[in-house]
Formats: sequence, structure tokens, C-alpha cells
Amino acid sequence: MAETEKAVSNPEKGSECSDSDRDVTTTVTALQIEDAEGSREEWGSWLDFILSCIGFAVGLGNVWRFPYLCYENGGGAFLIPYIIMLMCCGVPLFFMELSFGQFASQGALSVWNISPLFTGVGIGMMIVSSLVAIYYNVIIAWTVYYAYKSLTFPTLEWIACDNEWNTEYCFDDFLNTTRSMGRSEGQVRATEEFWTRKVHDLSESIGDFGGMNWHLLGCLAACWLVVGLCISKGVKSSGKVVYFTAVFPYVVLIILFFRGVTLPGAGKGLTFYIVPKFQDLLAVKPWRDAATQIFYSLGISFGCLITFGSYNKFHNNCYRDALIVALTNCGTSIFAGFVIFSTLGFMAESSGQEVKDVVASGPGLAFIVYPEALARMPGSQFWSFLFFFMLFTLGLDCEFANLETVITAIVDSLPPHKRKWKPLITLAICIIGFLAGIIMVTKSGLYIVILMDWYSAGFSLMAIAATYTIVISWIYGLNTFSNDIEAMIGFMPGFYWKSSWAIVTPIYLLLILIGSFVFYTPAYYGDYVFPPAAEAAGWIMSISSCVVIPGYMLYAVAFTSKEGSLVQRIRFLVKPTKEWGPRLDEYRKEAGYPDLTLIDDPMTNRHHEMHHLTAYGQDVNDDLPPPYPISNM
Repeated sequence: MAETEKAVSNPEKGSECSDSDRDVTTTVTALQIEDAEGSREEWGSWLDFILSCIGFAVGLGNVWRFPYLCYENGGGAFLIPYIIMLMCCGVPLFFMELSFGQFASQGALSVWNISPLFTGVGIGMMIVSSLVAIYYNVIIAWTVYYAYKSLTFPTLEWIACDNEWNTEYCFDDFLNTTRSMGRSEGQVRATEEFWTRKVHDLSESIGDFGGMNWHLLGCLAACWLVVGLCISKGVKSSGKVVYFTAVFPYVVLIILFFRGVTLPGAGKGLTFYIVPKFQDLLAVKPWRDAATQIFYSLGISFGCLITFGSYNKFHNNCYRDALIVALTNCGTSIFAGFVIFSTLGFMAESSGQEVKDVVASGPGLAFIVYPEALARMPGSQFWSFLFFFMLFTLGLDCEFANLETVITAIVDSLPPHKRKWKPLITLAICIIGFLAGIIMVTKSGLYIVILMDWYSAGFSLMAIAATYTIVISWIYGLNTFSNDIEAMIGFMPGFYWKSSWAIVTPIYLLLILIGSFVFYTPAYYGDYVFPPAAEAAGWIMSISSCVVIPGYMLYAVAFTSKEGSLVQRIRFLVKPTKEWGPRLDEYRKEAGYPDLTLIDDPMTNRHHEMHHLTAYGQDVNDDLPPPYPISNM
């Protein structure tokens, strides 16, 4: 440590090195100070980590998003591309991101010391996490409002047609659950009217804001307050909260499952869910939606997995953790589908309709189907409150992860003496998130949430994943990455993992991306199709997290490396920096990387080496020194 500080302040040393050399040396000094002070957090225990990952992966995407995607894509037909996508992309990418973050102990931005030219990938992850965090907390606010309305007596408000918001088209069969009552054309279920007319007071179009839904605004403010308090202390505090929030939802889902399958007509809904309509698989949409849902529910490309992995101990078995979390998550999604579709079958039976025609698909599906099921249980107020409180906790887990990704990326980029500002950064981000979400609690807010859900985390997630998979497998090197993993867990990844990372996953992602463009369908909600201006806004959101990748490349080549030819700069920027590798020197030695205190040595300094080649008239097209680890040199 003393030697490093001396190197920074030594005038003779400074005269021999370029300004960029001094920057690197200063960074190393900062890293050493950070490690000495132990300022970077770690999970309190393995259970904190695994429950946080499960809580993040098993979230609203399982109970809210997966069932409505099944509903839109023919039920059982959706399960086939979903499982294929899980094996081809989901599990391999989940393991790659966890191990990537754990090896370097850095967040989604600074981890790109592995190949600085592609730092834009980390920026893109931050943008995706920020966009999702903004509208996700609006959905959590919906659950808070439903939990509050669950405490109405003697009956729940959403099961009756005699409320002030109900219309003459309201359809209520709550008092008769054993036979079809039938209904005339144009009638609407009471739960659906509560959703559209009471909760949202939904306007005719996305451009008709129509004023504020003050009850939702209050719920949104409360949600941001809770989220801010829970993450204010970092993973040490949020890691304890998930002991409850990750386990509690399973208790409620199991209860609702047994209630759902005992309702009349449940078999009709389960048949729709399980039996595939193979003709639906000829369309691109089920495959694209399956890919998006895998990314959405597992948290791939959000940067959250890299962030969570970065707080692990170096020798944690991330291979085991990846399998546990990925399979638990997808199993939960499928199980939640049984809960939803058993209730849809009952609703179809009682209304004399087909399952596919019972309610409008979309994010409101869970807020229409579940409330009806809960209303038919003894002690419906209690179970309703319990269920929506469960959705609240599921949403919190996802929100913790998305915000922690953004906060960690920002804090890791600061000098160590400024990282004490993390609580203020957390406060600022929560305030910005609340202000950005206000437009989504207006009377057209539901349309805006649907638009953001449609565009903010679809195409961009797959583009980001395809990029970092190619970078790690083909530029950094598949064998080098496998060696890094072996240094952590004691064994090399097998053929399945290597072939997926290098070939299968990138090809599959590129095919899905191409198909999404060729067979593009605009966003819609029920019969409402979004206007061109809204579509344009959606595409701006979608590409905002992708354009930063080539944008940062241009910036890096033009401004961060000023020595050598264009080709020389690019070759320099794609190789790992000296800081790349495990954070602590004891693990760097195990993995074959030099001590951080030695990286200002001219023998290991690529900045100095490029300067040396140019100064002594050697061919600047000569190969640069190879990247670390030194065992590969």
C-alpha cells in the first residue's frame, strides 16, 4: 500500500509515465484503500443471497406477467417456447451473469474493466433497470390499493354491481357459483369494472390524461418511501427483509391453488393452459414473448444478477446457486399459471364463454382474475388482503434489485472517500423515480404502464445479452472465462455451458431479434391500439438502452485512448484493464492475476507499453501484450 502511494507521488516515476498511467495508479491506490477499509459490502450469509435472488427472480413477473402472456399466446402453446428458451438462453445466461459479477466483485458498470470498449453494455443495463423500476413501483402501488380495499365489509367492493362506478352492463354472478347464468352481449364482470372504472377511472386514450387518481398517487408515494427505507443500508438491510418477502408468497400461492382447482369449471381452464395449440407456434410472437419473459423473470440483462453476485464471497458456488434460482423461478411461473387458469375456467363456466374470451389480456389480468377467486373463499377479506400483501412483497423484491443495480453502479464509480454518500444517492434516485411515476397514476396511466412494459424491457434485453455473450465468449475468451470460474468454484463449466455461451445462445437471440423486427406487432390493450406517437415513444425507450453501446464505443475510441492508430486503440480497448480480476489480492494470486499494488509496474502496464512501442519507433501494428491472467501469458 505504501509502495503504491509512493509511486503515485514520486516525481521521477511520474516523469516516465503518461497521464493515463497516473490515472491507473491512482485507481489502484483507491482500490487498495477501499479493501483496507472494507467499505464494499458483502451478503450477511449465503441464505441472504439465495433468498434475495429467489425474491428477485420469483416476483410479479411470475404471478402477473407470465399468466397473461400464456393467455395471449394460446395457453399451453406458450409453455413449449418458454421451456426451450429457458434451456437455450435462460439458465446459461443466469450462470454467466452471476459468475461474472462474483469474480470481479464489481457492479454492472465497473465490471466492464473486462473489455472497456463495451462499457456501454453496463450503461444499457442501468437504463433498463431504471425504466423498469419506475413503472414497477406503480404496479406495486396498485397492490397497495387493492390490499386497502380488501378491508371493506361486509362484502368486497369489486364483486358487486351496486357501486357508484358500476354501469348498466355490470355482470355479477357472485351469489351463484354452481351453474352458468349466461350473459348478454356487452356485459362486463364486476371485477373488471372495478379495475377500469374505480382503480384507474380509465380514459379513452393514452393522450387523454384526464386528471390525477389521487388514491393511486398516495399509494405510489408510500411505496417509494418503503423502498427507500429498505434499501437505505444496502444489501445488509434488504438481505434480511427477503427472509419474509421471498418465502411468504409460496404459502399464499399454495392456498389459492387448492381453492382454484376445486372451483366449478376449473378443468376447462387447466385444459386451455396445458394442452398446446401447435398452430400457434408457427407465429413469431409466442417465441418472442417467451424470450422476453425468461429475461424478465430471471432478471437477465438488467444488471441485477451481476450486482448480487458482486456481493458474494469469492469462492461461493455460483453454479449451484444459478441452477437453484433459475429452476425455482420457472417452476413458480408454471405453478402460478395453474392458479390463474383454474380460476379462468371457473369464470368461463359461470359466464357461458370460452376461456380465451373471459377477460381482456394484459397486466390487469391478475387484478381481475385473482380478486374474483378470493371473493369466493370463506373469510374473503382476510385472504384478499393476504394475497395483495403477497403481491406487494413480490414487487418489493424486484424493486430492491433494480434500484440496487443502479445505485451500486453509481457508487462503485465514485472514489472511496465519496461512497459514504450512498444514502443521499439512494434518496435522490427514489425522489426521481417517484416524480417520473406520477404520470402513470393519471387517468391514462394504465396505458402508459402497458406501453413501458411492452417496450422498455423486451428487444433491448436480448440485444444486451447477445452483446455481452459474444464479448465474453469470443473477445475475452471462453477458455479464459472458464478458468476464472474454475478459480472460484473449483471446476470448469461443462460442454453444455460452453456451447450455449459461445454458439447456441447468441444464435438463438439473434434469430429472435430478427423475427421480432420482421413480424413486429404494435402495442395494444384489449381493443385499444396505441397511436403512432405512443409507438414512437415506446421505440425511443427500447433503443435508448441499446444505442449507448455503440455510442460509448465511439466516445472511448475518440477520447479515452489517444495513442496509436485507430486499429491500435480499438485493440487496446477490447482487452482487460489492469484492474480486471478479483478485488482482493489473495484471490488474484489464486486466479493467476498480479497484485493490484504491482500493476503500475512498466512490465505489466499496457498504457506504458503502448507508449514505449511508439516512442522507440517500433511498428505500432505489432501485437499488444496479452491480457491477464498472467498464467496465460
